[in-house]
Amino acid sequence: MAARWGVYTWLELKNIVMTKSLDELRLEYHTLAHAMQSGVGMKMNYEPRETEPKHLRAGVNSAMVETSAIAILLMAKGIFTEEEYYQTLVQAMQNEVDLYKQWLSERLGGVPIQLG
Repeated sequence: MAARWGVYTWLELKNIVMTKSLDELRLEYHTLAHAMQSGVGMKMNYEPRETEPKHLRAGVNSAMVETSAIAILLMAKGIFTEEEYYQTLVQAMQNEVDLYKQWLSERLGGVPIQLG
């Protein structure tokens, strides 16, 4: 699946095989969120400006409100299910974790990075 910054085409999303339960997807998402959090923590050591509290808080709050509103609306309209939402959420969070792993690896001389 070709992802660019966590964004998939509709065709790619339609081809994701739903093989995990909603509980498994939620757990996987939270595990990946922790890994991404570790990447942010490490990046703060190298580029602190973009992780200052005001920038983080405003961005996080805006993203959460926007994402929640869209997801609730589309699920209410029957466009996708909660399971499909979590499947896509897990894929996007995996992409975010991978971006931090790559960024850190490049700054640390190419050593493999494990987050989470």
